Amino acid sequence: MSGNDGIVGWRWLDVRLRERARRQVRAEPAPSRRRRAATAALAAVVQVAAFATLLCGAWLCTVRFPSVALLPGVVLLLFGVLTLPRPATMPRDAVAVRRADAPALHALTDRVADALGVPRPHVVVLDDRFAADSGFAGFLRRRYLRIGAPLWAVLDPAQRAALVALELARFGGGDPSRAALTGTVERTLATMVAVLEPAADKRMQTGRDNDVVKMISANPGQRVGEEQASTNLAEDLIRPFIALLQGAFGLVRLGYLTLLQPDAFRAVLAADARAAAAAGTADVRSVLATRLLAESMVTVLRRDARAGDRSSAVRRDEPETVVAGWPALAAAALAENLPLLPDRCDADVARNASPFAVTPPLGRRIEVLADVPGTLAADPEESAETDVELRPMYRRLVRDLRNG
Repeated sequence: MSGNDGIVGWRWLDVRLRERARRQVRAEPAPSRRRRAATAALAAVVQVAAFATLLCGAWLCTVRFPSVALLPGVVLLLFGVLTLPRPATMPRDAVAVRRADAPALHALTDRVADALGVPRPHVVVLDDRFAADSGFAGFLRRRYLRIGAPLWAVLDPAQRAALVALELARFGGGDPSRAALTGTVERTLATMVAVLEPAADKRMQTGRDNDVVKMISANPGQRVGEEQASTNLAEDLIRPFIALLQGAFGLVRLGYLTLLQPDAFRAVLAADARAAAAAGTADVRSVLATRLLAESMVTVLRRDARAGDRSSAVRRDEPETVVAGWPALAAAALAENLPLLPDRCDADVARNASPFAVTPPLGRRIEVLADVPGTLAADPEESAETDVELRPMYRRLVRDLRNG
């Protein structure tokens, strides 16, 4: 059960679920305490079941050891470990930026957080995506703000403040997909569905086939063939059980997200409205539109990076020279696509609407923004200082665009 290619695997049901997801994106159901209570109750049941499975497995492994109960005990232990609550983790490719190394970036983050009335993030990290996000990481649920250097490089000072406001506004609360109980359960269910996905089974089968080929090459004879036949028979017996488990977890996840999704979508749209009230609708909308046009923007940046020196080397002072012109290039690309923006939003909703999403598509977020003036003043000098602080990231970015 996948959120991208096939939802359930039955074409007629997948089509109906996608149609329902598209309607859900533009629906505006009223807040419901019963729905939120049902979401929390189902999340609690899943977590209690995970711990109960773990304890049951441990008991079977230790009672009358060794005994025939050892095998099912080990299976339940593994199953319990897989279904334990899973807090979000920080991506390995994200680079944490210390306050001493990037005072201007942290000052901007603090200023925006204070204007929104939300807690400041514990850590600010950078990566090479044309995107940005925020959330909670680790068992201590440390707040983080993650900014993609390519996206930051194409924004002007006001848009940078709007980008930070968009992400920090989500710390305002009310989003069940980020709550300690309901958010971790969604990740647990997604992990279980992915582990039981047929594609994972095929990768394991490919690895086993390679091992068999090596065994045959090293020890040709009938015995290897008999062992392979026994292995295939065991797999044929186990595979229906795995498919049943995968379907069961997939249906539980689908039902769980049916309860969670309306409140999660509403929380994101409310956070966007708070960000617009602080940074101004025009800048918030332009940031969302820039992210919507990510592929076009990256193409423009790659063309510009290759327009200069075509060698693979990047001079020490070159990134600032190249990156300095990117906000104007991005603004021109955005202005060129502005007449088509409503169609782009519709296409984005149709393409990205999913019953497994916990964030509405960017197209929908652009559509519902109301026009309000901002109160947060942009600081061009502060923005320029952040460019100096991000110089190592820009250097690598220009090199990758030129060579990629």
